[in-house]
Amino acid sequence: MSSGISKIMQEVKALKESEREELRRILNEQAAPKANPATVDAVRGAMVADGLVSHVATRRKDLSRFRGWQPVAIKGKPLSETIVEERR
Repeated sequence: MSSGISKIMQEVKALKESEREELRRILNEQAAPKANPATVDAVRGAMVADGLVSHVATRRKDLSRFRGWQPVAIKGKPLSETIVEERR
């Protein structure tokens, strides 16, 4: 063992138990392999597993229903302005 490691080990032995636990946690985090960037499916699966969402909706394959969509015409000022005014 090198002299640097020997000095570190002496200092570690002098730590309180709670400080050693914290050091162990930090070292474990540093030693953990870095995860590859998550795919969308992996993130969605993790969210379901963690209970953040109950299910993940699947994408629609037939988009023809949405292609001809037109907004509803209303009289007067835009609805967004009305909403903003009512929130004030």
